Amino acid sequence: MLKLLRKKGFAKKVLWVIAVIIILSFGFFGTAYLITDKKPVDYAGTISGKKVSAEEFSKAYQAVYIQALIRFGDKFSEISRFLNLEAETWDRLILLREAVKRRIRASNEEVVQAIDQYAFFQRDGRFDPLLYNDILRYAFRISARDFEEGIRDNLKFITLFQQITAPVAVTDREVLEAFRRENEKIQVSYLLVTPEQFQKDVSFNDEEAQNYYAQNKNEFIVPATISVEYINLDFPPAAKPEPQKEETAPEATKPATAADETPTVTEEMKRPVREKANAIFQDLLVNPDMQAAGGKHNVEVKSSEFFSMEQPDLTLGWPYELLIKLFQTDKNAVNDPFETPQGMLIVKIKEKKDADIPEYRDVSEKAAGALRKNKAKTIARGKTEEYLKLIQDAFARTELKDFAQTVKNSGLEVYQTPVFGRGEYLPVVGISKEFQDAAFALTEQNDLSGVVATETGYSVVHLDSRVPADEKKFAEKKQSLSEKLLNERRTQNFNDFLSNLRQQAKITSNLPQKSQ
Repeated sequence: MLKLLRKKGFAKKVLWVIAVIIILSFGFFGTAYLITDKKPVDYAGTISGKKVSAEEFSKAYQAVYIQALIRFGDKFSEISRFLNLEAETWDRLILLREAVKRRIRASNEEVVQAIDQYAFFQRDGRFDPLLYNDILRYAFRISARDFEEGIRDNLKFITLFQQITAPVAVTDREVLEAFRRENEKIQVSYLLVTPEQFQKDVSFNDEEAQNYYAQNKNEFIVPATISVEYINLDFPPAAKPEPQKEETAPEATKPATAADETPTVTEEMKRPVREKANAIFQDLLVNPDMQAAGGKHNVEVKSSEFFSMEQPDLTLGWPYELLIKLFQTDKNAVNDPFETPQGMLIVKIKEKKDADIPEYRDVSEKAAGALRKNKAKTIARGKTEEYLKLIQDAFARTELKDFAQTVKNSGLEVYQTPVFGRGEYLPVVGISKEFQDAAFALTEQNDLSGVVATETGYSVVHLDSRVPADEKKFAEKKQSLSEKLLNERRTQNFNDFLSNLRQQAKITSNLPQKSQ
């Protein structure tokens, strides 16, 4: 570990904020497929025709995963399913090669300052080496050296980002236009045609349903499932701090609120549980018999029924990142001890069933229902196009264009939104980008949209009024808006730069395909 981290007196620089901009999107799908595959790969792939070793890829993968944990925090389990860690690892390797090419370096002092900004490495406001090592070992599962080298690489990315985006600028005119766009509001009326009202009118035969199934088999996939054996080691109950004796505690120093006496589980209390979990895991590496290990260490071994990622066993209460790891683990393999706020988990994959597409006879009712909804959507869109033509014809016959009355004359209900800005929730429609994009594109000269598809159905939108942004407030918001716009431009500029690097790198992957 960096010896400098033990020293006192380093100034904290708010440098890390920039990293949020350049660390694009991270995910976590487990590294098990790199190490537990029956035929380990000799190398992970190639960048610009040169081989990338499995070890180099694995370290980069681990660094990206840890940065994802740090960046997203307790939201990580919700976000991780939408991310692609493998692709981001290739991006990291590409950027590292570019940093080397530009001779970009980061000093030990800079690494120390970056690590020093993480509050979770501190106890009583100071860096705690014991806490640091425990977090790296049990939470991040990485050596201190690898973690610190990962931080060093992140600092190189900051410098690279600054070099690439230095020429980017925004003009006062562009900031004003952005202000107007963000702060203008509109009110619209619209008609809505929902597919559900036409489902009863849909008719088809079994041959059509079979054809729909054959053309849309992915809609009927039964996801992969697993069943597991597991050992759960709970942390000891939280202990309340010992109260001060009233006779010796001055009035000014007495505990003021109950919050000061909140029970906590200390790192010292967790340590024996972590050590026991590690001892059990080491035994399982030699003999993966959970029952034997449970008997030896006098702990209960439990089993689950089959469950999927889409429908996990909620009674287990396991975090999403653990479930992802388990679904990447081979049958009969034992996952390394996983720490949760409640304790330590050791899990063995008992059975695995791959994702499967059932035969038509097994999903015939589901296929018929899906076809019925699809046909109803087609009818709803056709009806909306007919209504649009009626409105356009009615508007063409008169200067007095009354959208609401025209819609009512067609026997339809007309809806009107409140005055709203971009991104605001709307009754009935909800938050629909398609609806709002169409609505804000309307003008006084062109106040009627085409057919707009939304989650709730199909609409035709009419602009009722527009409320311009209050430009008197521009001066007070100019600075923050300018910074926001500049950051967006810089991010886009850097993303374009990275896209070019990807094309030049001509990456080939030698990694085994992960099961879906």
